[in-house]
Amino acid sequence: MSNFKISKQTEAEKDEFLMECFHDTGLIKSLIQSNFSIISGRKGTGKTALARYLEQNSKSYGVDCVIRISVRNISLGLDENKKDHVNSILFFVIIKIIQKLLEENFFTGTAKEHWVNFLIQNNLQNVSDYETFFESKKENKTGFSISGLISSFFVKAEGKANAEDGSTFSRTEISNTPSSLIEALRQSFPESKTLLVFLDDITDYLDISEETRVNKEILILQDLLLKLELFNSTFADSNKRLRFISLVREDLFEYMEGSNVNKLKRDSLNLEWSEADFASLLIKRLPFYENNLEESLKNPKEAIRKEFPDAIFHESLKDFDTNRYTTNFYAYMVAVSFNRPRDFLMFCYAMRDRLSMKHEATFENIDAAEIEYSDYFSSELRDELFLASRILGFKADQEKVNQLIDVLSKKNGFNSSELRTDLGQYLGEKTSKLGRKKIEAFIDELWWYGVIGFKEEKDQLINFRYITGRNPFLIAKIKNYILFLHRGLWWFTQKRKKNKTV
Repeated sequence: MSNFKISKQTEAEKDEFLMECFHDTGLIKSLIQSNFSIISGRKGTGKTALARYLEQNSKSYGVDCVIRISVRNISLGLDENKKDHVNSILFFVIIKIIQKLLEENFFTGTAKEHWVNFLIQNNLQNVSDYETFFESKKENKTGFSISGLISSFFVKAEGKANAEDGSTFSRTEISNTPSSLIEALRQSFPESKTLLVFLDDITDYLDISEETRVNKEILILQDLLLKLELFNSTFADSNKRLRFISLVREDLFEYMEGSNVNKLKRDSLNLEWSEADFASLLIKRLPFYENNLEESLKNPKEAIRKEFPDAIFHESLKDFDTNRYTTNFYAYMVAVSFNRPRDFLMFCYAMRDRLSMKHEATFENIDAAEIEYSDYFSSELRDELFLASRILGFKADQEKVNQLIDVLSKKNGFNSSELRTDLGQYLGEKTSKLGRKKIEAFIDELWWYGVIGFKEEKDQLINFRYITGRNPFLIAKIKNYILFLHRGLWWFTQKRKKNKTV
């Protein structure tokens, strides 16, 4: 389908249709009207997409400027102590802000001259990423200096001298903490302007870090988030509308320690999707609605049902024992996905050559797309489990993940004893006290990431965390549970086994 607005590369950085087809779940208004310092969500829920969209369309929302800064290479400098490493990241972020604000002519007069001189004096005018900044910082071991024409309120100078024309020149050494730069930025930032600074990719380096250091590196990120929250308070208290917003995968909070974890959670705006959001997203992407887009978006769920009739999913849903929704298409998609936009788009991409503009979808279209989609989904599961694997010390390459799916698909429902035994063999752990503790920690992670769900005797439906958090999974109650593999993974495995025997 030539007018199919979904490509194989659905990552926000590579999505050529993102700006044209972006769907706002209502989070933009909530974000702008709030003081949140964090946007959290699972991988693939649209955090980077939101930042990219706002970066291009800031003025439509009354924001003068939006900056998205990638801090993907912050693994550089891990040999520094935690304090110095966090400060290095903060220095880099502030420098990128200064560069952008000079480019956008936010600063005028003395303030502009001050910041231009600062970048030149410290050889920072061409810093493009954290790697180039880190190399520059290694060469400048004495700290960042400011010299130039600046007003006395602007920075506390260590020494002053008068020029021939009577102007005051000041020189100061900025220490290895970024508070001086933040204070200068606070005082020079125009009261009439609004700036949002998105910090993206800050957890990416955890995937390549050494297993023995992961916990330490999570503490570094925790400290970074707390510092950024403090900076936001500083600006807000001065009625300066500059705010740092970190894009964070929500599982990061689960591995943090200390009394301030809940503080960060409360400062986090979680990105979630509803059935209507899901339908609206697909309506903007699929060709069936192109000529009647606005009308279809008025009642998105009904519009989806017209092209994907409830009847074609009826037989499949009988086997899933999961939630029902307004449309069977959404019920099916929730069952075979992690309920993320990336999953929805990839399933539709798998149907790209199997749909027709002349007639509505059929079960054969869905059936043919499942195998291609299941390959994508199992690789997504590997990515989802990777951080947990570093913490718990188990291997999470694709082969090992496929083995896990095979173990969990042996039965359509396990009691706790059966699951412990099978996972103990999978992990190579004996059911000793220590081994049992590791197995139960692994089970808890499988629940957290949506790989397994549970139901008690009274339940009609299987509870999965990615669908609803109303029924928490409790290891202390595990003897009361029947535990199930994610319905999509189970369903795909059964179909593959059946096809092999035919």
